Amino acid sequence: MKDGPDGIVLDIQRFTTWAGPGIRTTVFLKGCALRCPWCCNPEGWDPQPEILFRELKCSRCGDCLAVCPVPGAIDLSAPGLINRKICTRCLQCVDACRYKALLPVGSKLTVAEVMDEVLRDSLFYFNSKGGLTVSGGEPLFQADFTAALFQEARRYGLHTCLDTSGYAPPENLEKVLPHVDLVLYDVKHTNAARHHRKLGVPNWLILDNLRKIAGSVEIILSAPLVPGFNDAGDFIQELGQLACSLGIREVHLLPYHGMGEPKYRMLGRLMKFEAQAIDTGKLENFQQQLEARGLLVDIGG
Repeated sequence: MKDGPDGIVLDIQRFTTWAGPGIRTTVFLKGCALRCPWCCNPEGWDPQPEILFRELKCSRCGDCLAVCPVPGAIDLSAPGLINRKICTRCLQCVDACRYKALLPVGSKLTVAEVMDEVLRDSLFYFNSKGGLTVSGGEPLFQADFTAALFQEARRYGLHTCLDTSGYAPPENLEKVLPHVDLVLYDVKHTNAARHHRKLGVPNWLILDNLRKIAGSVEIILSAPLVPGFNDAGDFIQELGQLACSLGIREVHLLPYHGMGEPKYRMLGRLMKFEAQAIDTGKLENFQQQLEARGLLVDIGG
């Protein structure tokens, strides 16, 4: 293949079955413009590689301090070890850490390097009607790289799936869409004021992008259900109405969980959102409301 753009890849997960049909490989890219308070993948926000600190594995031996070129960036007495305000992310401390307490989050890879990993499971894709999914972070944050990945996957006959929040410039979506078979499209709220109040940005760009692509590609709406934000009947009714008005036949309801909290600590951040899991009976009621509109509904994606 021709040389293409490099990308900052967060992770490559093989044998995923929740991110599109069949058996798939899901490529997670770094970079996202949203800051959802309940996000379970905060390591996907920053577009550049980061350092994750696992305190329980740290012996405070000082190997990281010995190689760090920035005075004060490593403090062996500090709970979080790294002063992230002055750390340059040179990753020398990561290389020096014998206990793997410091780990890199994100790698610069070429399209060819990613596809070498993806194509290892080609037989499973074809037997299960699976393929490649690109997620994030927000894959449209790296639109050129995402488009190049999908274009190369198509060259090998793979089904392609974009997992997106839709919060991106329309031109980024236009770069990627011609190479996509399925879009998993997140709708966090249909009410502009509530969306803005919780996420800090309005939802008009997300909904405009959704309307622009409806009818040109298969879409599954996915809605993270967050207690106190959108776990109410009015949102479910509006979500169902939106899907039906755009000819979308399937909706995935994704109940909130707090399992991402340890990642915030390991990145030197504080997760400011806390809530209880949504009651099973409530989820089933939401499912029934959407199914009454003739929609296919899956809980959990």
